[in-house]
Amino acid sequence: MTTDSCPPLSLLAHLRHELRTPINAIIGYSEMLLEELETEDTIVLSAELQVIRESGVKLLGLVNTLLNSPQSEEDQFNVNLSVLSQTLTLELETPAQTVINCSGQLLKQADSEFLPDLTKIYTAAENFLKILEELPNFSEQQLLINQTYHLSLLEQKPQSKPTANSNLKLVTSLTSNSEGKILVVDDNPTNRDLLSRQIKAQGYQVGTAINGQQVLQMIQTGEYDLILLDIIMPEMDGYQVLKSLRESQWRHIPVIMISALDQIDSVVKCIEMGAEDYLTKPFNSVLLKARVGACLEKKRLRDQEAFYLKQLAQANQEITNLNKRLQAENVRLSAEIEITRRLQQMILPKEQELSQLDDLDIAGFMEPAEEVGGDYYDVLHDNERVKIAIGDVTGHGLESGVLSIMVQTAVRTLMENNETDPTKFLETLNRTIYKNVQRMNSDKNLTFCLIDYQAGQLNLSGQHEEIIIVRAGGEIERIDTIDLGFPIGLEETIADFIVSTQIKLNAEDVVILYTDGVTEAENKLGVQYGLERLCNVVKQNWYQSANTIKQLVIEDLRLYIGEQKVYDDITLVVLKQK
Repeated sequence: MTTDSCPPLSLLAHLRHELRTPINAIIGYSEMLLEELETEDTIVLSAELQVIRESGVKLLGLVNTLLNSPQSEEDQFNVNLSVLSQTLTLELETPAQTVINCSGQLLKQADSEFLPDLTKIYTAAENFLKILEELPNFSEQQLLINQTYHLSLLEQKPQSKPTANSNLKLVTSLTSNSEGKILVVDDNPTNRDLLSRQIKAQGYQVGTAINGQQVLQMIQTGEYDLILLDIIMPEMDGYQVLKSLRESQWRHIPVIMISALDQIDSVVKCIEMGAEDYLTKPFNSVLLKARVGACLEKKRLRDQEAFYLKQLAQANQEITNLNKRLQAENVRLSAEIEITRRLQQMILPKEQELSQLDDLDIAGFMEPAEEVGGDYYDVLHDNERVKIAIGDVTGHGLESGVLSIMVQTAVRTLMENNETDPTKFLETLNRTIYKNVQRMNSDKNLTFCLIDYQAGQLNLSGQHEEIIIVRAGGEIERIDTIDLGFPIGLEETIADFIVSTQIKLNAEDVVILYTDGVTEAENKLGVQYGLERLCNVVKQNWYQSANTIKQLVIEDLRLYIGEQKVYDDITLVVLKQK
């Protein structure tokens, strides 16, 4: 086989990989320099860098177009290396030379702080042209690594497997506020530098490794939240690292593959082997930020869920045994969500508690849209004092459910400490939840209404849905709570927003509390259930017991929804003055 008739798919893939490495440096360093110059008065420097960046993007587009792999088997053997070399040189030499000229000029006039990155751009462009010059001399031996690379991916056994101390804790405390720690793995120092600086600019801690063996050593001595992994590396390639990780104690660490290899079989193979994502070089900084953030958020949720399971498993050996048998991550996730759902149901007020109230007849209902909901309600009483609370955390699911449990605990604690002032009560609750939300690195918050009841008098405070008052006889009153408070956990202090209002209840008067999952539930036509329909059902049945009113509302709501999927948690609390 002659040099000109090398297997074209292997040849083109190899060339794309080799040419993209210097292009990655040209685009990456020029973009970082442009970001650094945004706040400085360096118009000339910025203009030259923009030319460099645009030339790099042009080179990338040309490489992708000119070295696109043939699709048919017949075309695979019709690539002539000499002709290809002439075509590439003709098309690529001019934009590459533009990069050299511009970066060379900037090296003469730029401040010293920019010289290292400008030098890397200049060197990358020279290396790009050098690859083009040497293309006619490529031999089969030079392409051997590319040809044999994919054939032996799963046949080669890793030289070592990571081992772990059995006492190593894989789950951190829910209150941990440490930033994510990311391991960047690439044998090319330019790629490592670019990627590391991009990650550090996003506020993360960064560690680096130059090959697969070093990765397996580093994860045994440091806790990493994410690995950014190259494929083609000496000693131990990215596929072998990925396979070794997935068979080890560290299989929970998400991996994003970042490689200049763009063949679909490489992408599919990585995903099949357990990679969370695959980005090609040169990587888009915005896309990189989004993918890194998504992977870290997913891992954080996994870590939280593992923590809940570990704590509850101490009291439930059956769950512990079940967890040990779990092989798939989705099964583990389902088990942990179910545990949190049960915990959430366990802390709801019980019927025997509500029956002890002398002046009020109370019935409550809560149903999450998923296994774990973000709705919350509680009824607490001490002697003649009764506190009724209802809230709705933004979104639903595990994180919202955890936040609702935090709220219940904080409310109970404040009542046990005899805090009776609504402003102080809600301000303390808000600070507690706000600080926890910050630690969780979450954007969750909740609407929350607090009702103090004593001897037929209601004291309302806090912002939530409208409160429905149905007087004996069926007269409807609607209380707007928008001006009674502020969402809990959204701002550090809300004392200035808290206002109270009082309502007198007479015998047989009914109070309806609810979350928007009731009024915004949709039928098959997409029409919402609405506040008017809720008021009508209660108005027609005001003389019934609280429990009967609750059942009639829920039955009417289910009839209205039909077989439509419920997208939000549903909570309803009915109070009736005896």
